[in-house]
Amino acid sequence: MNTRLLPLALAVLVASGCSVSGRIESEIESALPEALGPADLYDATVEGASLSNGTAERVSIVGERVARQDAPVVDRLDVELRGVRYDRKTKRLLGADSAQATVYLLGSDLSTYLDRQRGVGDARVTLQAPDRATVRVEGEIRGVRLPVAAEVSGRLVAQDGTVRLDVEGVRAGGVSLGGALADRLDEMINPIVDLTDESLILRVTSVRVEGDTLVLEATGDVTGLRLGGER
Repeated sequence: MNTRLLPLALAVLVASGCSVSGRIESEIESALPEALGPADLYDATVEGASLSNGTAERVSIVGERVARQDAPVVDRLDVELRGVRYDRKTKRLLGADSAQATVYLLGSDLSTYLDRQRGVGDARVTLQAPDRATVRVEGEIRGVRLPVAAEVSGRLVAQDGTVRLDVEGVRAGGVSLGGALADRLDEMINPIVDLTDESLILRVTSVRVEGDTLVLEATGDVTGLRLGGER
């Protein structure tokens, strides 16, 4: 995930020199498609901004149906920073009292991602509360044709900036599979979600399933990130 959206969005606070919150919010929303990718909707809210002091009490960003490269479509993304401090001269974040994100992903979008971008043949993801998933695979797996559909099941677990399917079993035609094929499926599926970025220390703190939606909570350390320039 391109987690640079946070400094890119906040860069507008520095560059605009504008004290009107509505204008600032509009500028942030305009910057997000390039930072994150196209979306059906971006909405930004800025509270307590002080350009002279280089601070903002609260910055909130909402994205709907965010289509990122090399990643599943994000059905909804909520980002909130509180107590934001930045250096206007160096365009770097000095820190924030808290930086939190909530990511919502649909099972159908995870299926499409595994099928089209990971090469997992005809993948279909079924989510099960509170934190489980089954991936049904059929067809070819990297040139190896499966004679029957295989099902990979396990528990969804957070691992630093990623979410992995902790595989508990692989079955095909009612028979448990192991060995090279099971290892290959594990390798192709995992990590099922990746929020890592070299420019931001991000940690997934919780994983849960709500209906057909995978919900991730994450926190980040934004200290030292550039507010502009190279992405």
